[in-house]
Amino acid sequence: MSDAAFEGLIIRGGSALGLPLPSTGYARQAYGNVTPDFGPARWLSINADGAVTVYAGKVEYGQGIRWGLAMATAEELGLDPATVRVVLGDTAETPWDIGTFGSQSTRFTGVQVRRAAATAREALDLAVTMLDLPTQDLACESGRVSSKSDPGRSLNFAALLAGLYVVCDITDDVTLNPPGEFTVLGTTTNRLDALERVTGRAVYSQDVTRSGMVYARVLRPPTYAATLVRANDSIAKQMPGVAMVVVDDDLVAVLAETDQQADAAFNLLTAEWSERGDHPSHWELPALLAEGARDPVVTQEAGDIEAALARAAHRLEATYYVPYISVVPMEPRAAVAEWVGDSLTVWAGTQRPFGTRGELAQACGVDESQVRVIAPEIGGGFGGKSIYRPAIEAARLARLARRPVRVAYTRAEEMTYTTFRPAALITIRSGFDGDGRITAWDYHAIHTTTDRPMIGQRGSETPYASDHVRAVVSAGPAPLRPGSYRSLGCAVNHFGREVHIDEIASRLGIDPVELRLRNLADPRYRRVLEVAAEQFGWRTATAPSGQGVGVEIGLDVGSYAAECVAIDVQGKEIIVNRVSSAVDCGLIYNPEGVRAQMEGAISMGLGSALFEATEFEGGRLLNASFARYRVPRINQAPPSKSRSSAATRIHRPVQASRGLSLSLRQ
Repeated sequence: MSDAAFEGLIIRGGSALGLPLPSTGYARQAYGNVTPDFGPARWLSINADGAVTVYAGKVEYGQGIRWGLAMATAEELGLDPATVRVVLGDTAETPWDIGTFGSQSTRFTGVQVRRAAATAREALDLAVTMLDLPTQDLACESGRVSSKSDPGRSLNFAALLAGLYVVCDITDDVTLNPPGEFTVLGTTTNRLDALERVTGRAVYSQDVTRSGMVYARVLRPPTYAATLVRANDSIAKQMPGVAMVVVDDDLVAVLAETDQQADAAFNLLTAEWSERGDHPSHWELPALLAEGARDPVVTQEAGDIEAALARAAHRLEATYYVPYISVVPMEPRAAVAEWVGDSLTVWAGTQRPFGTRGELAQACGVDESQVRVIAPEIGGGFGGKSIYRPAIEAARLARLARRPVRVAYTRAEEMTYTTFRPAALITIRSGFDGDGRITAWDYHAIHTTTDRPMIGQRGSETPYASDHVRAVVSAGPAPLRPGSYRSLGCAVNHFGREVHIDEIASRLGIDPVELRLRNLADPRYRRVLEVAAEQFGWRTATAPSGQGVGVEIGLDVGSYAAECVAIDVQGKEIIVNRVSSAVDCGLIYNPEGVRAQMEGAISMGLGSALFEATEFEGGRLLNASFARYRVPRINQAPPSKSRSSAATRIHRPVQASRGLSLSLRQ
């Protein structure tokens, strides 16, 4: 949309929210190679017919950002959220954004959207003159500005803005509606995009087509780190429907008129590769981590840990191993690239449209102003789609073909050639007295993070009070490429810590909930644990009944969570019967969104705790399909209607909104 041709109201404000990034943070290390645009940028518009549109550089991959931002806008303008149009993840339309990760959408973007809507509300004081009423007697409701004392005196947004072009900047002191007066935020509303998603009308990157588009199949190495020696396309390029076979340095691809024709020709490509012979297997990884730890970073330290351990009444030392986990989003990556002259447009399911734009500009040797990235709906990301290789492949191929090109990963490609949640080896030494009070805590973790050590460091600090604490996180060898997965290292670090706490409780014969409460000083931690246990009806099981209960707490990006589970052991299978969780994430915009996030975290946590693990040997992934890689099925999810499995939200209107990235119990 060209502002010059626009009639109505535009609200502008700063972008690149949350920047500058902390120098020691993961986002700075992983994605800091960008040039942010701090604005001002357009955040909200009300056009000539009164329609309200909000703009944000975030993307929607199932977490409900579009829904939440519509509610935030509706709150400040007195609207029905369903009437608010939300434009996301389009580098030509939305404010610059570093990416949708780190649980920043509500914390930063949600607040800015509220401020934009509040600024629009104040700008609509145009009605003071038109209605001849004082400002304090005006209220926005249902797309109208009305008199509080005489609702019959009102004007709709279209009438107020007819023939006008008004631009207002967000001010630091704009007044937001206080939580006590909320009419939209904090209420349960229907998800805006639910119908499109369940009826198949939502458009994902896999669904994008362009006139004249060809379909690509890209040649991938048979093993990790293999390099191409030569490729033979003599037969493939003669197959029906093949537009061309590209051999461009390391990029070899068949381009055809249909997916099926591309697949048929691709199967006739032959190639010679130079492969490494020193690939470890998943069986060897624990020993590799134990022997190959490097670059240790102390994340928490107090007191004299060795002296405290020496004088402790009881001591416990244990080592825990957590395997690699595949991200396995429901939608494999796909990208469509189209060149018009020297300008490039790419449709890609990336979590970083602006970061991907910069990478495309660099790869193609053009200025960023010549590149537009549009993120359609995304079928799951969990942090893993921040790096988006098919976008660059599609752009290179489209330039060579002089036609739009689609590159779409198969399920096997998605699981093999992307990133994985790092594996870890965790050793904990603890000292404690007879009452279960921890007197010493020594935590050492080695994560397969190589050049991204911050992944493993997150969540390594203990919340349990002790005067003598040390937490050290090291990087270890990484046979598979490390990347983001939900809460980065939090889930893994929480797993090791919480299992160790359970073992202390077992050693002393103390109830696991009671032992945690004896060592927790933070009132918010105590509160989520007490609420989850009370809702669950906490009571330990009696051995040897084949039944058990478990409990865990966690903290990430400012949100506190606790969870209790009840299980049955049936032969080699563990059946989770009940789950109770509680979360304190500050001010809640959307209760249903919080519940959905918690239930999603529970489902993903079940998989990684019970059976998910990546298997590899000889440089090959051995379980790169849903037939071989087991994820939780719907019949393994705890009943969602029972009281004990419902997620409880602790609403704190005086606390700023935080994130929900926890994947509980791994």
